[in-house]
Amino acid sequence: MTAKLSKKELREPDFFQSSIQKITDYISENTTRFYSILATSILAIVIAIGIYLYWNDYQTSATQIYAKAQISMLRNQQNPEGVSDIMIVFKELIDKYPHSWSARMAYYHMGNVYYNSGEVDNAIDSYNKFLSSARSDDAGIKFLALTSLGYCFEAKKDFKAALNYFEQAQKSNNIGFEAIGFRNIARIYEQLNDKKKALENYENALKMAVDPSVSLFIKHKISSLS
Repeated sequence: MTAKLSKKELREPDFFQSSIQKITDYISENTTRFYSILATSILAIVIAIGIYLYWNDYQTSATQIYAKAQISMLRNQQNPEGVSDIMIVFKELIDKYPHSWSARMAYYHMGNVYYNSGEVDNAIDSYNKFLSSARSDDAGIKFLALTSLGYCFEAKKDFKAALNYFEQAQKSNNIGFEAIGFRNIARIYEQLNDKKKALENYENALKMAVDPSVSLFIKHKISSLS
């Protein structure tokens, strides 16, 4: 059974109908302004969609080249002559898509290639370019890049610079790499003839070590320093 409406409810205008009437009246009185706002809103939406599609295509294209470089690296792991092919692909990626995540990672991988090829100064340059472009460190890549810079300066016998990078690495996102970080720092303190700090860092490394062979190696180091 349908409920009866009160006289008051019958006299009051329907809320929805009243709202529509107000909007219609506003548009009639402000036609130019209304269509200007509408056009601006539509243009903003179109631009936003365009930017999204462009950026999505940009990142996808960069990822495809990055994948190509990764495949080339796997194929040429034991082939020094194939290094030039890898570098060509990475440089193409950086030139075409410099603002992509893949280009940032290309700098890191180029650093590894240069280091393994004995081109330490070029490796340092590439690692620094990666660090200057890195935005986040969820995967711990910054730790690896800083550690690699430490190895580069250790190879150049600049132990103070190496220690600086190893200590920076240890302060970054180093989850899973703690033992490696402490061992690197301890090794440099050994080179600097600071046995006390070397021992302290080897002891910290031993606490974090999970590999029995690594633990045995560290114990030998601690024993020799003690």
